[in-house]
Amino acid sequence: MENDKIFNRNKWFYSLGGIGRDMAYQLFSAYLLTYVMFTKTLTNAQFAAISIIMVICRIFDALNDPVMGGIIENTRMKWGKFKPWIVIGALTNAVVMVIYFSSPLEGWPFVIFFACMYLLFDITFTMNDIGYWAMLPSLAKDQKQRATLTSMANLFASIGAIIAFATIPILTNGPNAIGGNSITGYMWVSIIIAILFVAFQLMTAILVKEAPVSYRSEGEKIGLKAMFKVVFKNDQLLWTSLVMLLYNLGSSLINVFGIIYVYMYFGYDGINITMFVGAYALGNLLINIVYPQLVKVMTRKQIATTGLIGVIIGYGFFFIIGVLIPMNYLLLCVSGFILSFGQAMIYMVTTINLTNCIEYNEYKTGNRDEAIIFSIRPFMAKMSSALQQGIVGAAYLALGITAITNGISEAERLSNMGLISAEEKSTMIEQALALGTDSMKMNFRIFIVVVPIILISLAYLVMMKKNKIDEETYDRMMLEISQRKQAE
Repeated sequence: MENDKIFNRNKWFYSLGGIGRDMAYQLFSAYLLTYVMFTKTLTNAQFAAISIIMVICRIFDALNDPVMGGIIENTRMKWGKFKPWIVIGALTNAVVMVIYFSSPLEGWPFVIFFACMYLLFDITFTMNDIGYWAMLPSLAKDQKQRATLTSMANLFASIGAIIAFATIPILTNGPNAIGGNSITGYMWVSIIIAILFVAFQLMTAILVKEAPVSYRSEGEKIGLKAMFKVVFKNDQLLWTSLVMLLYNLGSSLINVFGIIYVYMYFGYDGINITMFVGAYALGNLLINIVYPQLVKVMTRKQIATTGLIGVIIGYGFFFIIGVLIPMNYLLLCVSGFILSFGQAMIYMVTTINLTNCIEYNEYKTGNRDEAIIFSIRPFMAKMSSALQQGIVGAAYLALGITAITNGISEAERLSNMGLISAEEKSTMIEQALALGTDSMKMNFRIFIVVVPIILISLAYLVMMKKNKIDEETYDRMMLEISQRKQAE
C-alpha cells in the first residue's frame, strides 16, 4: 500500500517535470534553424557553415550521451545519482538558452558565436536529459506501473512540446509577434521558457521520492571501456537503437520542412503553424492517454503494426492534398493528426522496448546500468538529428530556400530597427514567399512524405524481426531476477 502511494505521488511529480524541459528542448531543436533563417541574413557559405556546425555538434552531442551516462553511474551524492545532474543541467542550460536568443550578431561573427553556444547547449541539456530519463526505471519495476509511468512521462513531455509548438510561432512570426518582429519575439520567448524549465525540473528533483538505487561498488566505477561493453554486449539494446535511429530520422523531417511548406502555401503567420501543429500534437497526445488501455488488449507488436498503418495512411493523405485534390488547410491538419497518431504508437512501443533492455541487461550480467542504457535514447535522437540536418541543409541550398528566408529576415531586421512600417514588412515578406516555385513545393512534398514512410517502415521491420523481449519473456526475466535476489 505504501509503495502504491509513493508510486502515485512520483508518477505525477516526475511526469509534470517534463513540461518545462520539453518546451526548452523544442525551442532549440525545432525552432533553432527557423530563428536563424528568419532573423539573420546569411550568405550561402554562412548557411552552409551553420549546417555543418550543427551536424558536427550533434554527432559530438550523441557521442557525449554514453559518456554522461557513465558519469551519472559513477555519481555518489547524498541526493542520489540522478537528481544532481537534473538540476545542474536545467540551471546551466537555461542561461545558455537566453544568451543565445538575445544575440544581435550577424554574418561570420554570428556563425562563430552560434558554434560556441550550440555546443554549450548540447552539453548542458545532456546533463539534464540523461539524468531525467535514467531515473524513470528506478521509479517503477512492475511492468504495468512502468507502462503507466512511461505513458504519463511521454504525455506531459508531449504537453510541453504542444505548448511550445503552439505558442512559439504566434509569439515570434507574423502580426502577433512580441515587439512586432521575430528578433524581439524569440528573445522574450527564450526568457519565459528558461524560467519554466528550471521551475518544473526543481519540482521533480525536490518532490519525487526515489527508491534506493543500485550502485556498483566503489571498486567497480565504470569507465569508457566498460561503458561501451554494456552497450555492445546487449543485443536487444543494439537492435532497439537502430529502430530509434530510423524512426527518429523519419518522423522528424515533417517538423523541419513543414514550417516553410505551410508558410509558402498559406502565408507568413504563426497561427497557420499553430493550427497544423495543434492537429499533429493532438494525435501524439491522444496515444499517450490511451496507451495504458491499449496494452491491456493488444501486444506491443500489434500496437506497432497499427501505428505503421496509420503512418502510411496519414502521409499518403498529406501527399495527395494539392495534387489529386485541391489544397485545403483543414485536410492538411487531418493528415497531420493521422500520421502523428501512428508515429506516436510506434514511439511508445520503442520507448518501452528500450526500458526493458535494462532488465535484460540485469538478467544477463547482474547489473542494471540504467543511466548508460537510457543514454541510448537521446544518443540515437541526436545521431538522427545530425543526419537530418545534413539532409535539410543540402535541400535548402539546392532548392534555393535561403533566397526566401533572407528576404524574410531582412524584413524582420528592418522592422526591429523601426525603419519600415508593418504594412511594408508584410509586403516584403509576401514578395519573398512568392519566390517559391511549383517544383520547389513538389520537392518539399517528396521529402516530407516519401522519405519518412521508407524510414519508419524500415524501423518497423527491424523491430518485428529482432525484438525478442515480448510480454511473456519480460515476465519470465523478472521472475528469474527476483529468484536470484531472494537466493542471495
